[in-house]
Amino acid sequence: MKLMDLISEGKMAIGKGEYANIYDMKKEMKEGKFDPKNPTIAVTGLGVYNLKLLEKVIKRDLTKAVNDIDYESGVKNLQYHLYKKHSPLGSKIKGLWEVRQQMNSPAFKRAVTMYKRKR
Repeated sequence: MKLMDLISEGKMAIGKGEYANIYDMKKEMKEGKFDPKNPTIAVTGLGVYNLKLLEKVIKRDLTKAVNDIDYESGVKNLQYHLYKKHSPLGSKIKGLWEVRQQMNSPAFKRAVTMYKRKR
């Protein structure tokens, strides 16, 4: 993933994320459990979260890393979280970005519109 890919506002097809994807959207829609503002997200290699929980986890992890900066090991951990290619925190942040792009896609918006009509 290039820096410009992270910066540019784009649309990504649902299910095409490298780090995270919207999880079982069609199944949740059939069951009537789908929340368009808080979809279930599968972060590759880390687990399944809902959108709000993933945001909270990222904030918590970043806050913890910054608060530990007074210690030598804290600086080392912060450097790992921010600059390591496959750090769990970095994957969560990139996954959140990918899911936001998927939520901006015409396919997602259409699916949400159709879901709301059927309810």
